Amino acid sequence: MPPLRALTAFEAAARLGSFRKAADELGITRSAISHQIKALEDILGVDLFSRDGKRAELTGPGQVYYPAVREAFDQIESQTQVIRPRASENELTVQVYVTVAMKWLLPRLHDFERRYPNMKVRLSTSYFHWDYDPDNADVGIILARNRDGDHHYSNLFRSQLRPVCSPEYLAGSAPMDRPEDLANHKLLYVFSGEEDWRLWLKAAGLNDVKLSSALAFDSYLLAQEAAVAGQGVAMTIGPFAREELAGGRLVHPFDLAVPHRHWWAFACKSADKLLPKVKLFHDWVLEQVDQDNEIEAGASRAQLEKVGT
Repeated sequence: MPPLRALTAFEAAARLGSFRKAADELGITRSAISHQIKALEDILGVDLFSRDGKRAELTGPGQVYYPAVREAFDQIESQTQVIRPRASENELTVQVYVTVAMKWLLPRLHDFERRYPNMKVRLSTSYFHWDYDPDNADVGIILARNRDGDHHYSNLFRSQLRPVCSPEYLAGSAPMDRPEDLANHKLLYVFSGEEDWRLWLKAAGLNDVKLSSALAFDSYLLAQEAAVAGQGVAMTIGPFAREELAGGRLVHPFDLAVPHRHWWAFACKSADKLLPKVKLFHDWVLEQVDQDNEIEAGASRAQLEKVGT
């Protein structure tokens, strides 16, 4: 087994791409870093870094060795956090998009509070799509457009894109019998998610239908409320309009459903995925998703049976 100090120097230099930065991080001199890595190379009998440039570039053997060393360090760090007592081990900050919070998470949190009364959950909400922010949240429920290699992601569900409008709007003077009729209607959209309408319209074979030039929103929640108020046709990314659809405040004018390009995912730092509070919340969220899937499967079976009769 190579000396731990040599492995630590190698891991830091490989991760940071610099002997100097590794020395600064570990609080030792650059020559000490170089000495430790040279000692490791002598033990292994191979060169781990090329030394003909300013950056610490890994050789072929170095590129093979680094992931194994990094994974071992991650495991040590993760298990250390698992067994180390924490003052905040019963507090969890959850990063969540505002529509997900209002339409999916908040109605369920009473179950989590009932089952884990000693846990305190804090919600950090935003109106915009952003990547998981580990500096301000323990975990995130995010639309995983970009995935960081230092973070752990667990896919939850993939939204189905379907237009929605109020029943009164659908029964209005302008017909909406075919997707082509959308050219004569106001298409409400979220300005950070224009691609939703683009994906659905492309699947419907429409390339020249324009989105509303007069009204755009910064959240799906507001776009849905505008649709309820009869201001136009919005694009829902279910299951976030389930309550409005069940109550008859919104309807689907067309049957076409298009899978969203990205998955909603549970995110956390890779080193934190085995923390008790993180694992507890992660497993509970997956349980909620499974329950949703069972409900939707049951509804689909009931619809098929109704059609069959």
